[in-house]
Amino acid sequence: MENKIFRPVASVPGLEVTRDAEFRYRGRLKKATYYFTVAGRKATVRISIMVNGKSHYWQAAKLVAEAWKLNFSSECYLTYRDGDIHNIKSDNLIVCDKQGFYKYALRNSGLKAKSIDERKAKLDLIANEAMMTKRYFETLDMKEINSHVTEYLYPCLMEYALKTLHMGEADSLEQVPEVLARMYECIMNGMCLYNYERYCKKLLHNYKKNGNFGVTGIIPKPIQIGVEQLNLDSLWRKYKVKKIKN
Repeated sequence: MENKIFRPVASVPGLEVTRDAEFRYRGRLKKATYYFTVAGRKATVRISIMVNGKSHYWQAAKLVAEAWKLNFSSECYLTYRDGDIHNIKSDNLIVCDKQGFYKYALRNSGLKAKSIDERKAKLDLIANEAMMTKRYFETLDMKEINSHVTEYLYPCLMEYALKTLHMGEADSLEQVPEVLARMYECIMNGMCLYNYERYCKKLLHNYKKNGNFGVTGIIPKPIQIGVEQLNLDSLWRKYKVKKIKN
């Protein structure tokens, strides 16, 4: 059997690691934890060690690089040769600067201009939502908006919360309905809401970033939607308007 070579990790006393990312702490094997996001994507591999009754966490790939990469320092960044964030073996790690890391991070971003059909579809969606608000003002009937929320908006917002904001399932299931409730209240209070998706996503983004919905989440004061048509005869009687002779 091939002897495994463990090198010490200077920043974590008592911790050693092989070039194949096998860890040993104070002479005993120590397993790294391979995390996944709620959406099922691979997340950063970590090492946890209990020190004085408190758990401390380190990024496992950086510990491997510290022990086995001569050009690695705490200011450096790491990328993965095969693109697999869970493959933290020394040979798969590439030491780079900040610019190199950002280039790596955006390699699969898919940042490209939307097609004309995609842009037209987006405009159609916004136009339809604007007309839904207008029709509600005219009829006070929420059936059309309810159907849109059920068929499109709720699934869209859940996907955004889980896969884009990584809020977690429990948090998403609690906050998405709260966001939709605020949207309904804004419409019922007479707010000219014309882009439901953008409004709701802004609230979710604010919550993820600050823990609250921010200024965008403030519900406007209600106004009377059913406006009576002006009666010019009553105005004439009130102000005693007289016709001017030519």
